[in-house]
Amino acid sequence: MIITKVLRHKKFRDRYTVYIDGGLGFDVSADVLQKFDLHINQRIDDQTVERITTAEAQHRAQSIALNYISYRPRSSKEIVDHLMRKGYKKELAQKIVKNLQSMKYVDDTEFARMFVRDRLKRRPSGYSMLRHALIARGISPAVVEKVLKEYVSDEKQLEAARMLAEKRLGSFNGSHSNLDQRKLRNRIFNYLLRRGFSTEVAQKTVRTLIA
Repeated sequence: MIITKVLRHKKFRDRYTVYIDGGLGFDVSADVLQKFDLHINQRIDDQTVERITTAEAQHRAQSIALNYISYRPRSSKEIVDHLMRKGYKKELAQKIVKNLQSMKYVDDTEFARMFVRDRLKRRPSGYSMLRHALIARGISPAVVEKVLKEYVSDEKQLEAARMLAEKRLGSFNGSHSNLDQRKLRNRIFNYLLRRGFSTEVAQKTVRTLIA
């Protein structure tokens, strides 16, 4: 087989269409075109075409992944899931993630730290809720425990629980004045448990705020 024509794509300026034996062959990115030094009158066989298409698939998948993480940091699992939703096989998605990890674009430990810092600042949560959220994003249990030890102390949990409880009390708009103390304590206590705080933290917070 001989490459008879190489034309730049009219719509996507960084892509090229390669024609083989006078007919349509395949589309490639500029990077893959350069990598294989594709040019007119070049002889290629089926094995070479397969290597080219594989390289092109990897290039496209990596471009999608880079665009995905450009908006905000992502965990390895989030990237794999995103690529699979785009139609790529899991094996290729995992390979792309390893490439990005080697280039320091993806780091699950740093992602976990960022996630916890942001969550504690914007949406105060308890230890168990934070742990569940990180596990759901594919962070390993060992990394989860390490990061939570760094950021979730007993003191900070009590502070976060107090802030949430005060906000919850304020949202009642005075309606809680009609509740007896026991019912009010139960409401706040159960609310804090749903937000992932431990029983001990919830109890201390309720005792502090509701005499």
